[in-house]
Amino acid sequence: MINALLFPGQGSQEVGMGKELYEQLLRAKDILDEACKIVGYDLKDLMFNGPIEKLTDTQFAQPAIYTCSAMYLEKVRQEGIEYDYVAGHSLGEYSALYAAGVFSFSDGLRLVCKRGRAMGAENGKGIMAAVLGLDEKELRGYLEGISGVVMANLNTKTQIVISGVESEVAKVAERLLAGEEINVRKLNVSAAFHSPQMQSAAKAMKREIEAVVFHEPTAYIVSNVTGRPTKDINEIKNNLLVQITGQVRWYDSIIAMKDAGVEAFYEVGNGQVLRKMNRAITLRPKCLSI
Repeated sequence: MINALLFPGQGSQEVGMGKELYEQLLRAKDILDEACKIVGYDLKDLMFNGPIEKLTDTQFAQPAIYTCSAMYLEKVRQEGIEYDYVAGHSLGEYSALYAAGVFSFSDGLRLVCKRGRAMGAENGKGIMAAVLGLDEKELRGYLEGISGVVMANLNTKTQIVISGVESEVAKVAERLLAGEEINVRKLNVSAAFHSPQMQSAAKAMKREIEAVVFHEPTAYIVSNVTGRPTKDINEIKNNLLVQITGQVRWYDSIIAMKDAGVEAFYEVGNGQVLRKMNRAITLRPKCLSI
């Protein structure tokens, strides 16, 4: 049976995340205890007790989500679930690479901490908004003549996130809301992720990613920026860098895995964000939560 593991990104965090696994699975406990030593603060207390405002802050949210997904991965291994494909939504791509043996948990966590700080340094520089009810081609028409706004996340056929300068995103929203059956929802993020405004963060991460040894993956990595599977290490590294300013092509990623014969998706991490998105993309194969 061909299985795929899917790992969530920012937005999946909540107070109490990982607590049940910590109490029930020894290896999950070891991972969180190790993470606390690596990050240099009480990540366990933040994950279990909050406050949610701090847990949502990019520089803390990213290591918390990566660590929590690694804890859930131990449950996958305990249950003997084998997998041939892995993919992660934005930040979740780091969890996917860890699951495929591309780097160690500790190397991945250090990268994620640096990514969180680099992207967090751009706080206040732009916003993101989810657009529901239009496909990519239709939405492109509403962006014409407006600079500084890009389609950042292509989550489903008709759920697309735009990202950019706040005043320009507001212009797009005004155009969209004049139409019928179109819903625009501002996201609770502090910057314009997956847009050219993240160029400084991408530059900072280039040397960090190049300094880490990447190993040949044990499963196909389905990249956010291409929506295609690969095992090429150089491509994987480059995709991580491009991802910071580039698109998250989640719809394409899921369809590529479906076309490759994947028979079951497993969401590995806190919540059911990806399970819900997958339901809007395809009912077969099913997406199950771990």
